[in-house]
Amino acid sequence: MLKGTVVGLYGEHGQIMYEGQYYNFNTMVVQGGVKNQLEVDFEFTDQAKIKVIYGTGAKKAPAPVQTKKENSSGKLKDTKVFLTEEK
Repeated sequence: MLKGTVVGLYGEHGQIMYEGQYYNFNTMVVQGGVKNQLEVDFEFTDQAKIKVIYGTGAKKAPAPVQTKKENSSGKLKDTKVFLTEEK
């Protein structure tokens, strides 16, 4: 999740400043409350548009848990091949 600062909030539109860049948003993507100069968490879409802004009082989606996949047999399979010479 990224952190940015809400700037230029006016009515239903505003901007978030993140790493020196400004990104426009509509209040339809805001969860919780926002105001100017508030630092918020937010997420981008694949097209670098703001997907959701988590303001004060918002419940954030839990981060996905990554699990390791283990070998079901518990042992490595023996793949040795012995070459013999026929007489």
